[in-house]
Amino acid sequence: MVSIKTTFIGYPTVGKSTLISLLKGEKPGLSYNPTMLIDFESIKIGENEVKLWDIGGQASFEPYWDQFVENSVLNIVVTDSTPQNVLKTKMIVEKLEKVKGSRTIAIANKQDKVGCMQSRRVENVLGVKTYPMVGIDPLNKEKLYYILIRELLTSMGVNPDDER
Repeated sequence: MVSIKTTFIGYPTVGKSTLISLLKGEKPGLSYNPTMLIDFESIKIGENEVKLWDIGGQASFEPYWDQFVENSVLNIVVTDSTPQNVLKTKMIVEKLEKVKGSRTIAIANKQDKVGCMQSRRVENVLGVKTYPMVGIDPLNKEKLYYILIRELLTSMGVNPDDER
């Protein structure tokens, strides 16, 4: 069995923990419970264990982010799709671009909110592949799994579109 580290990173209240709950098949909570520094979860995909690191987004934890993303195959930056948060999230993406050996994508969460930026606009601002999401919708579990599998394969040098 191979163990693969994936980090979820973003500012507070963007839905990182909610997305991880969705991946685990749990009903996402609707109340805000901030992650205190870091939480660890894992899921199995095939014969592989994907370790999910949920990194707290509070400003006091930012100095530790570099250490937490170390040895991560995939960094998933989460934004709540508001213009203000997307602009702040750009700073996270710029920091992650300096991390060697890992790939960064984004989830434009809360696409159901009035005034949110569409995922294509978020992608243009962040400069990384960005997927739209409504993390509180349990129907998006399969979509999120698909994104995770596709991006992990790409991160490991496998073209997910190749038929074998």
